[in-house]
Amino acid sequence: MATQVFKLPESLKEDIKFSFCPGCDHGVAVRLVAEVLDELGVRDNAILTASIGCSVTLYDFMEVDSLEAPHGRALAEATGIKRARPEKFVFTYQGDGDFASIGLAESLHAALRGENISTICINNTTYGMTGGQLGPTTLLGQITTTSPTGRNADYYGYPIKIAEHVALCDGTAFSARVSLDSVANIRKAKQAIKKAFEAQIHGLGFGFVEILSTCPTNWKMSPEKAHERVRNEMMQVFKPGIYKDVTAEQTK
Repeated sequence: MATQVFKLPESLKEDIKFSFCPGCDHGVAVRLVAEVLDELGVRDNAILTASIGCSVTLYDFMEVDSLEAPHGRALAEATGIKRARPEKFVFTYQGDGDFASIGLAESLHAALRGENISTICINNTTYGMTGGQLGPTTLLGQITTTSPTGRNADYYGYPIKIAEHVALCDGTAFSARVSLDSVANIRKAKQAIKKAFEAQIHGLGFGFVEILSTCPTNWKMSPEKAHERVRNEMMQVFKPGIYKDVTAEQTK
């Protein structure tokens, strides 16, 4: 008789059909978030804010109270929610273009203020939902619909290293960068998400996880090749690791 060892998290709706492209890592990231919500027992008290981008349909998948924010304004909206209802567990799920381009001011100032909020940011080096334009994390030399000859530093500037910038903010309690390119790294990603959520539970300040993710459709690659690109190109520029962690001492 077969034994079930893998089940749907309670924080995900039953019979869901993800609208993400085949091979996209958003599905894995969403499941990890749901598993952590379940394990920490905060699902019934949670409020999710997602803004425009591939993340915007999360309220179709997650069994938590959810709000949609304008592009880049997720953390502004989440700040208002948390200040009005400080007893709630408030988290945002965003893309790199949303968090680090149009929403950069809202994002960094939430961290600087030490808002007791948790944020997941998916970094796939492009604007995925709108057709694959150059984004704030697009790698040097990367071809996109708006950089047809590749990203040139003299013209477009350099890609932003989000986890490092967030770690520099005094109000940040936890900042890490992880990847979903392998089973081992998926496990590390889940632990980082849990740390970012625990920072909020213990009232320590802003918790942040940047997740390196594939975008096979806009990269015009198979899922296998896309994960190779994450390992061989993205992880060389965006080094995985924990960049700030004040939770270790304060949660003993």
